[in-house]
Amino acid sequence: MNRYIDITLLPDADIGLHFLWEKLYRQIHLGLVEIQEANGSVPVGVAFPGYDAQQCLLGNKLRLLAESEALLERFNAAQWLSRFSDYIHLTGIRPVPERIRAYACYPRIQPKSSKARLARRKARRENIGFEQALAALENFSERRADAPYVWMNSQTNGERFCLFVGYAEKPALVQAGFSAYGLSRISSVPIF
Repeated sequence: MNRYIDITLLPDADIGLHFLWEKLYRQIHLGLVEIQEANGSVPVGVAFPGYDAQQCLLGNKLRLLAESEALLERFNAAQWLSRFSDYIHLTGIRPVPERIRAYACYPRIQPKSSKARLARRKARRENIGFEQALAALENFSERRADAPYVWMNSQTNGERFCLFVGYAEKPALVQAGFSAYGLSRISSVPIF
């Protein structure tokens, strides 16, 4: 990870930070899908410099990181975010500083939070009725993720969901590609 772009969200009295995150991240996701490689991985990762797990906040800045300037140019953040020009500040492509604090992964967290959703999934997978699947989950206790999140809308089925984002420091830089959300459990990004 040698190059980066910072995107600072600029909420105002009419447009709040959470609303901006939802709209901005949708565009980032669509842009990352466009540059997805044949194996499904994306060469651009994200970082959240203002990430605060205790306060469950992503902060007001998103950092896009890539191995080369060419990859960030190919992503073309300015094009994907052009309609948000009044609500974001987008830097140019910059070199990652030599002195960094750490390396970290930002994995997607998918809690098993809805008994009904799990029952529907079990019914489809096992080709059984919903009531039977629900009965099989009798002892299931719902779990919530205590992590920052962005509201998203599924492009597949139109459902609204929380994209929970975790944080884990790593001892070294690992480059194995990112998901179409720019997140990874394995690949790390420099923190500075």
